[in-house]
Amino acid sequence: MKKAILIPTDFTIESLKFVVEAAESAQSNIRINIVFLHCERLQDAIVDLLFYSKRELIDSLKTPDFTNACQVILNKYPSTIHSMRFEIFTGHNQRAFENFLVGNRIDEILVPKNYALQFGKNSFDPLPFIQRVQLPVKEVAWELSGDLTEKNQFAELFLT
Repeated sequence: MKKAILIPTDFTIESLKFVVEAAESAQSNIRINIVFLHCERLQDAIVDLLFYSKRELIDSLKTPDFTNACQVILNKYPSTIHSMRFEIFTGHNQRAFENFLVGNRIDEILVPKNYALQFGKNSFDPLPFIQRVQLPVKEVAWELSGDLTEKNQFAELFLT
């Protein structure tokens, strides 16, 4: 049996804690599909809209360390995590967000309890939309201790 879990991300290693939480709390007979969510406002300029590419946007947001950390997590939980993919939500209202969830077959959402997602100039917070959905929403409590390098942040994912 498969289950799709939505995880908001800011493309930092810290946000991968929620993937580890999902993998470690999954039942043994369930494989999970992780859908990373990033919310982005589309530009109004016609040229920007003509040349908009979701793939290019995602690639510009992912760092090599983040990509490597995702691969290590996939390798660590091969029997639990079936797939990881990235989606950009550009809607403006609750109905659009609910359609996004249905279109991606989301079963559950994991959100940070005490971690604030970091947003770029065109990004926006999905939590107001998430709080009004009918799906199960699980809050995950986790904080990093102090200012750590990305390598140490990744190591801490598996130590906490």
